[in-house]
Amino acid sequence: ARLVQYELPPGWSMTIDERMGIAEPLPTGEPRFYRESIAPVRALDGDGHDVVAAIATVDGVAAPLHNVDSRFIGYLRGPHTITLEFNRALDTLPGTPTLVAQGWVEYPYCQTNFAAWQAGAVLVAPDLEARGADGQWRRLHGPWGYPAGMPREISLMLPPLPNGTDAIRLTSTQEIYWDAFRVVGAEPCPDAVRTELPLAGAEVADGGFALRVPQPQKRPLYEYARRVPLWDTRHQSGFYTAFGRCTPLIAATDDAVAIFGPGEELRLSFGAARTPQRQGWSRRFVLELDGWCKDMDLFTRDGEQLAPLPSREPLTDDALEVRDRLHQLHQLHQEFNTRYRDGR
Repeated sequence: ARLVQYELPPGWSMTIDERMGIAEPLPTGEPRFYRESIAPVRALDGDGHDVVAAIATVDGVAAPLHNVDSRFIGYLRGPHTITLEFNRALDTLPGTPTLVAQGWVEYPYCQTNFAAWQAGAVLVAPDLEARGADGQWRRLHGPWGYPAGMPREISLMLPPLPNGTDAIRLTSTQEIYWDAFRVVGAEPCPDAVRTELPLAGAEVADGGFALRVPQPQKRPLYEYARRVPLWDTRHQSGFYTAFGRCTPLIAATDDAVAIFGPGEELRLSFGAARTPQRQGWSRRFVLELDGWCKDMDLFTRDGEQLAPLPSREPLTDDALEVRDRLHQLHQLHQEFNTRYRDGR
């Protein structure tokens, strides 16, 4: 776990090359700096309704969906399009035009996908088209990704655009709730200062379950201040990290992992910035994490247990056993991952 501080000179902002990566170009997590951005002046859904008011600001109100498939979580009954129109050609932006979007997704499960496959339903992530000055639509990307999980910001650097591009169109059969869009001109910012703040400590704790508060459009909202001790979840069998300090497990990307389950949390603390903020400059903080999650879906391999633990590189089960016997990894797991839970 790393907390990175970016200091930006006046007039600059930034986003992160972040999204659910399902095809090239895969997200890198790198910063994308920009000085100029363009918001759409119209946003038409597949029925021709202008939904620009819903996607104008980041406010938790998304463009409406009217064709959600009630049979399968996360699926639409057919393709849904949203066309973003601009009053300025996107290829006139400085640097590389980059789509920045806010939103959230309703996730299907493995067994949902299997049932949908049996029924012939197809789940397709958004693709992307651009309309040039000649009025012709050209495909820029096949399915490229989506905002994975909780409401968040994602971005995608666009390939060379047709001359005079004044509109882009997204098409998907996935239940995605788009909250806001804009296109920015990503360019180098030599004066930006990146500082990695030192990790001061990490601990696993029994925090309880943040209360889920139902919201329109299935927007996930959890109130951490209102927690309950029990929920309709259970632990996978295996050895979890003991409650308390576990900083050595978090200090490096080395496959030595802190493991926590339902109703538990990982608390991180970092050192403060050592230099005062310069007048007129702004700061952004980015939490960078290396890790995994594992669900208990009926179609998840070994979903009832923690083992085998994952690795950054693809390894066979035999290779994983060899890796786990390596001195440093084995020593850290033997020291910290001692709290056994048996699935109840």
